[in-house]
Formats: sequence, structure tokens, C-alpha cells
Amino acid sequence: MKDARFPVRGFTLLEVMIASALGVMVLTTGLVVGAQMQKRAIFEEQTMTAQVTGRAVKEMLSLDITRAGAGMGNAPISFLTGGVTDERSAITVWRQPDLKTGANTPFGEDADFEPPPAGFPASDAIQLYWGDTNGMVTLAACGSGKVRQSKTEFCAKPNASAAMVTPSGPTSAIMVSGGNRPACPVRITGIAPSATTPSTITVDGALAESPVCEDFGSASTIWTPKSGSDVVNWLALRLSGAAYRVNWKGGIPTLEYLAPGALTWSVLSRDVEQLTVREGVVDFDPALKGDPTRYYELEWYPSVAGETNHRNPGVPHPAISECDEAKYNLDACKTDDLNESGNALPALATYPAADRTKEVIKRLRQRVRELEVTLVVRTRRINRDADMTGTDDEGLTKDGYTRRRYTFRVAARNMTVGLQRPADPSASGTP
Repeated sequence: MKDARFPVRGFTLLEVMIASALGVMVLTTGLVVGAQMQKRAIFEEQTMTAQVTGRAVKEMLSLDITRAGAGMGNAPISFLTGGVTDERSAITVWRQPDLKTGANTPFGEDADFEPPPAGFPASDAIQLYWGDTNGMVTLAACGSGKVRQSKTEFCAKPNASAAMVTPSGPTSAIMVSGGNRPACPVRITGIAPSATTPSTITVDGALAESPVCEDFGSASTIWTPKSGSDVVNWLALRLSGAAYRVNWKGGIPTLEYLAPGALTWSVLSRDVEQLTVREGVVDFDPALKGDPTRYYELEWYPSVAGETNHRNPGVPHPAISECDEAKYNLDACKTDDLNESGNALPALATYPAADRTKEVIKRLRQRVRELEVTLVVRTRRINRDADMTGTDDEGLTKDGYTRRRYTFRVAARNMTVGLQRPADPSASGTP
């Protein structure tokens, strides 16, 4: 028998519907909150990845910049590019170059390169060189009195090390002098040590060289051991280095790296959107500072608002690679007419008009003492829920990407060691 005090009844249809609706609302809210939290976590992770990438690239660039010029200082390196003599320094920066056509750069035409799309900033390219002292060889005079005997043969001191010769093929090397002469890249194919007579270094004669490097027969060749007060100590070192650029092929900014002698660029990071480099140049003229005992202040190329051009106040500096007499009349790029020792150099007006731009760029690059590098690193994905109105902290139109900017300065310490000083005309008789 049923107890009347406890009537049997279930949920009404209305109660079930209300409970279901509340459950759906709670579940939906939980899913939305969970999705938002997951999305936020993903973008926080991407932001952390961008920060880690920026630090890693900064460390790699800093290491290579500090190595630039090792064994060679700031001596101009005389290459032959497109049949034309191409002098570069251990640190060479090109301002927003067109690397697709390769115009005004040594890289040549590259169909795999794409500039940034409209609205995105262009990047600089930087080339660094240094000499590896492992297996370094000191050159010596051959029977002709010069350290270079022929197109394929150099002479070295007795018992020269053969460590640079490898079974894998010719070794990229550089012949560098401690005096007022350009350095010359070669490919060493063999080193034959000798105990009593000069050792023999053979090089690849098929390598195209600049006229100044290939000239071994004239009386004024650079390969003579000594000329006047120009103390020369020719060395052969393994040539190392690195080049960096940002490639937008496929619509994704990619920081790429090129090793000396390599035919293709390697991918370093797909997060670096922009690479810019400024060069800090020292002026040797103490009169600008008023106190010869003070450290010289650096002038930055290109300059920004508030930075002073001591020689031409009010005229901003362009990038060194953009110094061109036709464009700037060289007022923005003019340097002192002194060398590191304080001796007078020929005034620019004494050079032929066609050579003035080249001479100014050469003097500036010999005076580079520090680099300021700026990296703009962005996340790989777009946050479509982000505010896309106005501009972001980088001055770019907001597009859903999160960006981090890293600006750091690195001392080019090897550019102040074993300096290649512009020749003193009163001592050597030649500019």
C-alpha cells in the first residue's frame, strides 16, 4: 500500500526545459571561456617565442660583429664583382638594398628574394668578415723580392704550417698586410713547407681577382715587402664571415644567413620582420672636441633627430652605403683629412671627381667603431580578436601581430686592433 504522505511525482516538462537551458548556458559559457583562455595561452606562448627568438638572434649577431675584422682590422678587402673592383671592409652594411636584382651589392641577382609587401618596412643587409688564425702563415719574399711570385704562387717563411689545406678542396683565405694596403681574397690549393728556403703556397689561378691583387709583376705592386715607412707583414689566414638579410618570399619574413663561399642562403628565423643597422664612426680630428685627451664621440650613419653632424651642423648623415657625391655633395658624409696617427691625408678635392665617393666611403668604413642593430620580431600568427585600429608601438598599422623591438649596440673591437691606416703622403709618397 502506498503512503499518502509521500505522493509519487517527477519533474514537469517545464522544469526539465529550464534545467536544460541553464545547463546549455553554463556549458556554452565554459566552452567560450575555455576557448578564449586557450587562444590567449597560444598568443602568450607566441609572444614568449618571439622574445626568445629576439634574444637568440641578438646573441648570434653580437658574436659575429665582435669577431668581424679579426686578423685583418679595418683593411679594405679588394674583391672583383661583375668585372669591377669592389672594396669592402670587415663590416659592410647596405641600406635597404634591392637584393632581388642585386643592384649595387656583391650578392648578384637572386630570384629567391622578395622585398616586403607594401606597408611593411624594408631591412638592411650586413656582411661581416674575419680571419681565422688557426694555421695562419706569415709570407716572405720570393726570389723576385715580392711575396707573390706568380698568379698561382706565393712564398712563406720556412716550415710554414699546412693546416689550412684540407682534402675537401681549395680553402678560402685572405692575404692581409699590416701596412697601408688592401687585403686580397684567394683560394689556397696547397702549402709546401720547406726547412731552409721559403715555403710555397699555391692558389687557384681561376679565381677572378681585382687588378690591384692580381698585379705581381710591376714595380709598384702591393706585394713588395716594404715601401718607405709602410711596415708590411703579409699574413695568410682562413677567411670566415657571415651575411644577414630579411627575405619576404612567400609573404613570411625570414632572417637568412650566408656563409663565405656558399651559393644559397640558410634560414635562421621566420620571426624577424625587420633588421636595421647603424654605424658609429669616429672622427680623428681633435679640434672638433676641443680636448685631444678626450675619447672621440661617435657620429652615427644614418643619423636620427637630435644627433649632431660636427662638420656640417644641421645636415643629417645618410647611411654610409648611400654616401654619393651626386646626391649629397658629400657634405653629409665628409670626414676629417687625418689618419689614425693624426697625419694629414690628401683633401678630397685633390681626388678625381669619379673617385671621391669611393674614397669617402672607404674612410668612413675604416672609422667604424660600433654598430647599433635593431631587430623587429613578430609573432607567427594573427590575433584576430585584437584591436586592429590605429598604429602599434612600432608605428605600423595594427594588423593582429604582436611585435617586439630589440635595439642593442656592439663594439667592433677588431676594427681598432691592427688598424689599416690611410697612408701618410709625406712618408710614403702615395695617397
